[in-house]
Amino acid sequence: MKRRLAGMLAAVLTAGTLLAGCSGEQNKKEAGSYTMQAYQDGSMLAYSQGKGLDGRFRKAMRRAFANEQLALTDEKFTEDNRGNTSYQYLINNQPAQNITLHVFTSRPERVSRITDWYGGIELAETSGARTEVYNKDNTSLVYTSMGKEKGKYSKKVKDLFSGLLEHLGTHAH
Repeated sequence: MKRRLAGMLAAVLTAGTLLAGCSGEQNKKEAGSYTMQAYQDGSMLAYSQGKGLDGRFRKAMRRAFANEQLALTDEKFTEDNRGNTSYQYLINNQPAQNITLHVFTSRPERVSRITDWYGGIELAETSGARTEVYNKDNTSLVYTSMGKEKGKYSKKVKDLFSGLLEHLGTHAH
């Protein structure tokens, strides 16, 4: 009888330990739901899968550039603590030719940040670099070219950006 009671007690303690471990893990997962962790995990998953409104716009942008034999390569992604997101690409793997897509949380945020970063002007040119900024609503598209091939794709980029921004309401947030 004592052995049976001891065995039963051991089984209950083992089961209790296992259940406590599971509920501890569940508590961590539940706590993540009330923090930014769940949001960040979901945002990164949507980003990596190219889903969401930004993802559709980026796909349309890559497709439009590819149709003009301008491959957008070496994508980089950053997000600041305000929720603004930037995507940067090289054109045809050329470090002196790049495109940046900025998606801001609001139009006023875009106006403020673009003014800070680019001086609020649509075209800035020096002897070594050229930057063209195109804006609509909460989105900015920026083409930067440098060196001997400064402005190499200006005409094509302007046409592509204009078309993309015209259809922005159906793609980006």
